[in-house]
Amino acid sequence: MSPPIHKDWWLAAALTGAALPTALAQPANADRRAAVVTSVTQTAPGTATSSTLYLDAASGQRLTTGPNQTLHVLFSDQSALTVGPNSEVVIADYRYDRQSRDGNLLVNMTKGLLRVVGGLISKRSEARLRTPTATIGIRGGISLIDASETQTDATFLFGQQMRVTDNNGNETEVNRPGFGVSIGLGGLLGEPFRVPVNTISSALQRLEQKPPAPPLPTPAPGADTGGKPENEIANDRLKDGNDATDNLDPGITLKNLLGSTPPAPVS
Repeated sequence: MSPPIHKDWWLAAALTGAALPTALAQPANADRRAAVVTSVTQTAPGTATSSTLYLDAASGQRLTTGPNQTLHVLFSDQSALTVGPNSEVVIADYRYDRQSRDGNLLVNMTKGLLRVVGGLISKRSEARLRTPTATIGIRGGISLIDASETQTDATFLFGQQMRVTDNNGNETEVNRPGFGVSIGLGGLLGEPFRVPVNTISSALQRLEQKPPAPPLPTPAPGADTGGKPENEIANDRLKDGNDATDNLDPGITLKNLLGSTPPAPVS
C-alpha cells in the first residue's frame, strides 16, 4: 500500500483539528466519573443538544442519541468518542491501568455515526469497534464510522492505521488519511478508496451540529402601518426611502443614533 503523502496529512489535520470536541482540552484533574448515565434522553423536536461523559471504567453501558443530539465520551486514557445523532452504541468493555498503561476499549455500535479518537490504549493495542457487519481496530489514530444493520463505512482520518475485518474474516488495513473502506450488500469487504472530501465534511458537520436558529416573529397585520390598511397610508410614506439620509456619512448617522462617536473599526 502506498505511503501517506503530505497533502493527505494536511487534509486530515484540517478536517479533524477544528472538529474534535472542545472537551478534549479538559485539565488533567477534571472530574472523571464512571457509569454516569445509561442513556441520553431525547429532547424536544428542533432542539440540538451536546453532552459530555467522562469514564474511568465501563461495562455494558448503552448510549443512545436522538435526531438532534450528540454526545462526547472521554475516557481516562485520553481516548474519545463523539456519538452522532440517531445513534446507538454500547461501551462493551473499558478498563485502563494508569500505572502500566495497559487496558482495553471495545465498543459495540448498532447504528449511527461515530468518531473515534484513539488514546493511550491504542498506542499499545487496538481500540476496537464492532458493527453488525464489521470489526474496526484503531491504532493511535482518528476514524469515522457510519453504520447500519446492512452496511459499514469506515474512514481513516489520522494516525497509525485502521484495520477492518468483515464477518467472514476478510480484512484490510488503511494507513492513508482520507481513505476508507465499505462493507455493503452481502457483507463483502471492498478495497480501500479515497473518500470524497464533501462526504467527510458532511459527517463532521453532523457530529458538530448547532441548534437551529429560532424563527423570526411574524408581525401582526398592520403592525408596521399603525394599524391602518396600506391603501390608507399617506403617499409620502409609501414611496421609496430615498430621502436626505441616503447621502449622509454613515459615521455621522450612527453618531446621531447612539449619541456618541462610533468606535473605530478594528484593524
